Parts: sequence; C-alpha cells; structure tokens
Amino acid sequence: KAIGKKIIRINLSEHTDMMDLLGSEYPIPVESSSQAATDEITFQWCDGALLTAIKNGYWFLLDEMNLAHQSVLEGLNAILDHRKTVYIPELNQEFK
Repeated sequence: KAIGKKIIRINLSEHTDMMDLLGSEYPIPVESSSQAATDEITFQWCDGALLTAIKNGYWFLLDEMNLAHQSVLEGLNAILDHRKTVYIPELNQEFK
C-alpha cells in the first residue's frame, strides 16, 4: 500500500494447478428473454489470480512454493524467467 500497488497473495499446495492461477472456462446458464426455464449453457473465460495480476500490473506473491506440484513450477517458469510471458491457448493470447 505504501508504494501504491495492489498485491495478490496465493498459498500454493499440492492441489494447485495452472488453471487455478491463470484461469479457465466455466459453464454459465444462457439467459433467455422468455419466462420458460432453459437448460442451455455456454462457457465463459474467467481470469485466475495470476492473470489478473499480470493484466493490471499488480504484485503477486506465491507463498509455499515448495508445496507446489512440479507441473505448476514448470508452468510458472516462462513467467519468472527472462521471457516474462505466458501464452494462454484458450484465449490465443500472450501476456507480459
């Protein structure tokens, strides 16, 4: 707060995966203009905490990294190394 940046803190565990950090598509019901109930759904992308931080320039604190699964650490590698990017195929977009 003293430097004017928001910080997002995430505690990693053996159950954390990259979808938790970057985001995923979630089912949502399709709203209908008629009064009849509908069983239709569509999928909408929802940013995860890390992607939100990247997009908005927030600080991101990854706590308990020693508990993270190897696949999460490998997924974070491109973000934390010299490339400083993450590509999300579902959005066909790269974020820096």
